[in-house]
Amino acid sequence: MATYVFWGTVATTLVSGLICSAMAVFAWRNHDRPAAAAFGWLMVAAAAWAFMATARVLTAEPASAYLFDRFARAASSSTAPLVLVFVLSYIGREDVLTPRFVGLVWIVPAGYTALSATAPLHGYVQGPESVWVGTWEDAAVLTVTEGIPSQIDLLYTYVVLAAAFVLLARFLVRSRAIYRLQTATVVTAILVPVIVNAATQFYQFSHPGVDLTPAALGLTGLVLGWGLFRYDLLDVTPLASDILVDELPDPVFVLAEDGRILDHNRAAEAMFDADPLCDRRLTTVAPRLAERLDGSSVYSRSDGPAEEVTYFDPQVTSIDDQHGVERGRLVVLRDVTGQQRRQDRLEALQAATQKFITANSVERIAELTVRFADRVLDQDIAAVYVHENDRLCPIAASDGLERECTLTELTVEDRGHPIYSAYESETIERADVRDSGTTMPFRYLLLVPIDNHGVLAIGSREPGAFVTEDEQFATILARTTQVAFTQVDREHELRQSRQAIERRNEQVAFFNGVLRHTLRNALLVIEGRANHLRDHVDDARQRHLDRIVQWCEDLSELSEEIEAINDTVTASEAQRLDRIDLGGVLSDRVDVLSEDFTDVTIDLAVDDGLTVLANDLVEKVVDSVISNAITHNDAPAPRVEITASEIADRVQLRVADNGPGMTDEMKETVFERNVGASQTSHGFGLYFVSVMMNLYGGTVWIEDNDIRDEGTRRGAVAVLEFQQAETQHTSRSPENERT
Repeated sequence: MATYVFWGTVATTLVSGLICSAMAVFAWRNHDRPAAAAFGWLMVAAAAWAFMATARVLTAEPASAYLFDRFARAASSSTAPLVLVFVLSYIGREDVLTPRFVGLVWIVPAGYTALSATAPLHGYVQGPESVWVGTWEDAAVLTVTEGIPSQIDLLYTYVVLAAAFVLLARFLVRSRAIYRLQTATVVTAILVPVIVNAATQFYQFSHPGVDLTPAALGLTGLVLGWGLFRYDLLDVTPLASDILVDELPDPVFVLAEDGRILDHNRAAEAMFDADPLCDRRLTTVAPRLAERLDGSSVYSRSDGPAEEVTYFDPQVTSIDDQHGVERGRLVVLRDVTGQQRRQDRLEALQAATQKFITANSVERIAELTVRFADRVLDQDIAAVYVHENDRLCPIAASDGLERECTLTELTVEDRGHPIYSAYESETIERADVRDSGTTMPFRYLLLVPIDNHGVLAIGSREPGAFVTEDEQFATILARTTQVAFTQVDREHELRQSRQAIERRNEQVAFFNGVLRHTLRNALLVIEGRANHLRDHVDDARQRHLDRIVQWCEDLSELSEEIEAINDTVTASEAQRLDRIDLGGVLSDRVDVLSEDFTDVTIDLAVDDGLTVLANDLVEKVVDSVISNAITHNDAPAPRVEITASEIADRVQLRVADNGPGMTDEMKETVFERNVGASQTSHGFGLYFVSVMMNLYGGTVWIEDNDIRDEGTRRGAVAVLEFQQAETQHTSRSPENERT
């Protein structure tokens, strides 16, 4: 019997070595998997231990037995550190495996191996002389006596293995460790040879020269390889079971890498109405949902006999292992039907608002309001009442309401009626109109005032049908309708005002035309009579006739100027503005004024190419400003300096004089209408300048001139800013500088 046990142990140890070798090869072929490299080296050490232990048992030479024993002990001493390295790799703590840490872990195994190899030199470890022949029930085997260093190495092995088990235990209970069953398998596989080794320390199961631990390593390699490489995703389900709360109203399920459903809660099963769901692909159960898991779109589903649409927002969470590799996905379908409906209502309101803007009548606006209310409020009917002649008259209503009665029958005249009460109080009311004496077929009403225009009525046959959200959207709709009504009223008033202005302009133009025509004819008659009298008047009195003729010519010219001004005022901006060469206008006017005022020095400096937006009346504008500077100049040597230049996108004209200047109060009022031409200059005065600059889209103001005369500041500067017709490069030209 002992012989069978002996040879059975030897055979098991040999098979264990073969299994560990196979696992090492398998690990090498799957080296891309996490912890595969550490597992491979562990299997290499286990295989070496098993083969060397088998060789030692089978050899009959003491020297060979001692050599095989040294190799076996070197392999066994390295097994515990390799287990620790494997565990650290498995739980994702490769950051700990620094060269320094690995060196510290291998100090004892390396020292023990070195002492064993050099035993004949120092004697600290048993040498070849420690080999002896041991027998156990007729079985004789060469055995090597163990010493104290061997016991120290064994103790160190247990300490390292204990550290590995602590790490695995902590990893096993962690909530993020998704490989719980696999981790338990790893713990069991490593624990088997440890238990066997510990048991042999206290009880002799076989020949003392035969170690049962290498035989148990085969089982360890087989279980570890199977659990590490084959038992991969099946343990996602236990983690998902921890995560899933079966009572959640939202559907929740776990997907494998290939899209199979691994687990789900009851809500998911009820939603898809498929039994069983597990191991079925999501693309088969819900194809449209599978397409939306990788995007941000909402998944909709119609349920029930009424085909009510429910909206879900898929929330996808990646299920990663301890190495950060995705092993599956946790999908939660969050019900967002309420949010989606609110969004749909807001989008519909936005679309309706665009239509409200283009609506040109109260009836059209009311029709849009009813249509929108029918679309988004999910109530039976809607109607818009407007206030006319102390009555509230419906001008638009839902088709369902018009099928029940005519709009005339729905008119409300009784001020005690809930609809009239809501209109007068301008407060939102929920009313029961059963006893109101009205023909309204819908008993329960939500009444929202539309300012002083009327009331928006929402009707239902069911009590309590109006929720807060309905009231909020009805209020928004009523306010939008109110704005649209007000806009239509204002546009109507504006059209009436425009028509009145157009009629008035036509009347003014007519009477102006008659006046100018009559005035011109009268002036022609006066001028003709004066010329006729020349032959009957002596030379001494001819100057009176000349004065009459001159006034006739001036008044005729003034009539033409007034006509031009009137045309400018009544014309549109595009009609009144043209591109004017400001430099040319200034040059011409300075030539004329220099001849009229020979005692005044006029300096002109204008940049080239200054083109402004104005019309032919700009000559009169320039004349008025320059004439004002000349006429009111009381200096002994009157001087006017005119400059024009481009400033940003404007053209600035400055007319500076050395006259008495203006007070601050005069600067503020000089352009007002009540300041006559006699206070400023001949012609239309500076009020005319202000009006024309405003029509040109420009501005005008007065500044102080920085001239000192015996300590007193003198002079003023009239500044005119025009719109620039186009941006051009400007430079000061000698041709535009003159005195």
